[in-house]
Amino acid sequence: MDRPLPVTDLDWSADQAREIGGAAVDVWAELLERIRELPPGRGAPQREVAAAMAWPVPDAPMPLEHLTELLRSLVLEHSNYPGHGGFFGYISGAGTIPGAAADLVAAGLNANTGGWVLSPAATELELHLMRWLAGRFGLPDGSSGLMTTGGAMSNLTALKAARDAKAAGRVREQGVGGERMAFYVSEEAHATNLEAADMLGLGEQAVRSIPTDERFAMRVDELRRAIAGDVAQGIRPVAVVGTAGTTAIGAVDPLEQIADVCAEHGAWFHVDAAYGGAAVLAPDLAPKLAGVGRADSIGFDPHKWLNTPQSSACLLVRDPAWLTASFDIDAAYVREDPELSGLGISIGATGPAWSRSFMALKVWMSLAAHGLDAYARRISHDAALARYLAAEAEGRPDLEPVGPVELSIACFRYVPPDLPVDERREAYLDHLNERLMTAIRADGRAFPSNAVIRGRYVLRACVMSFRTEADDIDRLLDAASEVGRRLDRSLRPAVPAP
Repeated sequence: MDRPLPVTDLDWSADQAREIGGAAVDVWAELLERIRELPPGRGAPQREVAAAMAWPVPDAPMPLEHLTELLRSLVLEHSNYPGHGGFFGYISGAGTIPGAAADLVAAGLNANTGGWVLSPAATELELHLMRWLAGRFGLPDGSSGLMTTGGAMSNLTALKAARDAKAAGRVREQGVGGERMAFYVSEEAHATNLEAADMLGLGEQAVRSIPTDERFAMRVDELRRAIAGDVAQGIRPVAVVGTAGTTAIGAVDPLEQIADVCAEHGAWFHVDAAYGGAAVLAPDLAPKLAGVGRADSIGFDPHKWLNTPQSSACLLVRDPAWLTASFDIDAAYVREDPELSGLGISIGATGPAWSRSFMALKVWMSLAAHGLDAYARRISHDAALARYLAAEAEGRPDLEPVGPVELSIACFRYVPPDLPVDERREAYLDHLNERLMTAIRADGRAFPSNAVIRGRYVLRACVMSFRTEADDIDRLLDAASEVGRRLDRSLRPAVPAP
């Protein structure tokens, strides 16, 4: 056959890379310049956003000017901004500038960290970072882990390793069969634990929800009672999940005491520190996580309170061999003699994903460019801002703080000063505050989220962005009071008696 001629359409030059890269950086820089003047969130309905994002996919190359125009519209006209000082919705970091630059380099290199042979430098940096982070949490020498896409994947990976390590049978080869196993979590723990039990073939009913105390932390006496009841029925206590920073209110379970219970029963101790794990870097907050170093595994999301770009989470394990035992498989097309080839560990053999991006670079770059002292100061400052919010809400006649402030989450609700105290009061306040959350977002000054605390609907402020300051807290509270007052005037007569 004839020799095929080169096809170079996709092989852009370095000059073309500079041109398109420069255009993208210009859009990014404009966002950074304008972010404080933009609203933290937008109230456009789905149909409007969908229409704006119905971008064409052309047969011929789209001109750079048109590409840039579309990028600007996405970034500056149709997006929400987790990096805005007034963004309090959900536990979502702002995204560091050094981390974004690292992501560009990582994408340009396009390393697949599933296999060492594909990504020797990227793999070794990830493993080095995992060992370093494990040490910061107090895990012993030899501990390591892997980057994951988020807390859900960290929990799933850890609980699969726990299931495989603690089950009586050979569950990887033979399945769960008739063996009954249980996981134990607090009633405030993240729903991904139920999801993990489902995917692991145990079913959601295998997850025991343990009551919490007045500070929303797991009650160890109730944990002991639940385990004893299961053991009496022949159910194996496989793992206990302690949470360091619950989603709703930021509570921290008594990790030291939970570790004692796990040691007594031979159960795996997993700590979901997706949010609160960053507290180990702040000297004033680190004592709240006492006992975390006794865990068998720790899930931690730098893309939350370390503000590294999405996605950049990790799972740390006391013994990396547990991950290999749970996930390694023998595929002929990647089989090589490591002594002959000099290969290192393929991270794809220690978790569920074989194709993996170079997530560790943006975490390392963020830590290195800012330094640990800056992170410690900012994390402590975020917690102080959350306490300030609760204190300010306490001092206002129409606002009411709800629950303790453990880390950097504060909850409160709007309560009209003249609202009658009768059997309809709490139902009306739930209705009013649910409407208020959406109305505050539409107002444009702040972007809160919500929580349901002991059955009551409240407004929730997650102080995550490194751009948030006391002025942003004041604007949120002012909006809650002003918008709440207007809503109450319009809603109260319209709410029928139950």
